[in-house]
Amino acid sequence: MIDTQQTQQASSPLLGRRVLVTGASSGIGWATARVLASHGAQVALLARRAERLTELAQEIDSAGGHALALPADVTEFGQVQTAVDRATAEFGGVDVLVNSAGIMLPGLIAEADPADWDRMVSVNLMGSMYAARAVLPGMQERGQGHIINVSSNSGRVHQPSFAAYAATKHALGAFTTILRKEVYPSRLRVTLLEPGATESELSQHADQEVLGDLLAGMGDGNGMRLMTTDDVANAILWSLTAPPHVNVGEILYTPVDQRDW
Repeated sequence: MIDTQQTQQASSPLLGRRVLVTGASSGIGWATARVLASHGAQVALLARRAERLTELAQEIDSAGGHALALPADVTEFGQVQTAVDRATAEFGGVDVLVNSAGIMLPGLIAEADPADWDRMVSVNLMGSMYAARAVLPGMQERGQGHIINVSSNSGRVHQPSFAAYAATKHALGAFTTILRKEVYPSRLRVTLLEPGATESELSQHADQEVLGDLLAGMGDGNGMRLMTTDDVANAILWSLTAPPHVNVGEILYTPVDQRDW
């Protein structure tokens, strides 16, 4: 009997692609690493929680894939560069970067802890910028590469208590647009992914009452079926499998019940 995953990998345009995923210890990053590995990609897993990365790497390897755990803090450029160097040494390069590390710490502007703002800027914005900076020289030298920045529909719409979070996502959108304009002569592809309401560990960082009010404002009052992290990972998979001459510049990806965008 032919193993269906092996058959899927053999026919996948991702076979052998070398992918670095930030925020891989949970949520969208975790799901993305699993989905891309199942389609034949080699995946380097970057996040702070080493034990979670080891668990995921072992799962991928046991399924016939190839994963590398790279414990690192995306807010420290030196750690990110070291992780990219290790991935390059192990795989021979990085073809794809998926920036999915992120945190969400809501609070009214007049009451918020500025330290929470600093953390969101450091992770959501600077972490993505650092990772892009670290992989770009190798991608440009090879004349191929794809960077996907996972943003949020908060980069388009705005809700009370989410000012700083939305600001980081707007800034990430601007950075992504300028990045695409700078690197297209090297035939690199750049994608901004803006997921809507998704059930993931990200929401556990937020005050649940504030989060409940946010979700209520997004839907029609009759409840809303949230997307799963696998749903979002499949959007990333789709953008990566576009023809080489096609750049998927921006994806707004929401539950069908979400109406606030």
